[in-house]
Amino acid sequence: MIDHTPWIDRRHPGRPTVPLELCPAEREEAEALLRAGTTEQRVARRAQALLMLADGVAAMDVARLVGVNERTMRRWVERFRCENPSEKLADAPRPGRPRALSRTKTVQ
Repeated sequence: MIDHTPWIDRRHPGRPTVPLELCPAEREEAEALLRAGTTEQRVARRAQALLMLADGVAAMDVARLVGVNERTMRRWVERFRCENPSEKLADAPRPGRPRALSRTKTVQ
């Protein structure tokens, strides 16, 4: 987990930072994802970003700390501004043809 305490309420150019609203259960769920050893890296990165945004770190700084482009971070901020942002950590289903091969072995 990245220590983001020096970045909280840091002066920066642009709009004032408005922290995301997270209830204690949502915060606990995001922290649990970070503690788990089996969490996908992309989900853990989004969970870390969500916690930083909730603590009042500017999106520009979060992008730098997490290692993503600022445009990606702006998309994540819009994605997280909903009723339950912890549900938005996983990837959305992709359009297109379903997989032809299953992950389970078939008996012949």
